Amino acid sequence: MDMDELDLLYRTRVALRERGFVVLKEPVQEFYKNLFKFTGVGLGGLLYMAGKSAGLMAGNVLKDIAGLRNIPLDDFKKLLEVFLIESGTVSEVIEWEVKGDEITISVKGSVFAVSQDSKKPMCIPLQGGFAGTFESVYGEKWNCREIQCSASGYDHCKFVVVKEER
Repeated sequence: MDMDELDLLYRTRVALRERGFVVLKEPVQEFYKNLFKFTGVGLGGLLYMAGKSAGLMAGNVLKDIAGLRNIPLDDFKKLLEVFLIESGTVSEVIEWEVKGDEITISVKGSVFAVSQDSKKPMCIPLQGGFAGTFESVYGEKWNCREIQCSASGYDHCKFVVVKEER
């Protein structure tokens, strides 16, 4: 399937309008920052699982946009990139590298890292989101970890998505 960029953008925007709503980034970022400040450490697992649940739903939306159940990886990359940018989750996808069952994705402008200052990666919901989206689209178990985060002073956030071994 060759995905026309304009058609993909249009279908993504329609899906987001029908299934989503607009929320300003700044209040979400402030809430997220304060959530960590006031709740402490044990929040990571909960945020990862919430992100994974959202990713499973997002994967179904992407399959609907594509009109396919089996999306080739190159088309999935295009779909996911447009979805992430149009939803305001990130401002740019700058890397997508595939090595077997491992995909490295680097992004700029993660809504979870912007205006944050942390020694640890802050994009925990996005980690879960990537894992859930891959699971939804490809029907296997996936994990994701953030190996660098702009909240820790890096230029961008980098994630490694890996298919679980059976």
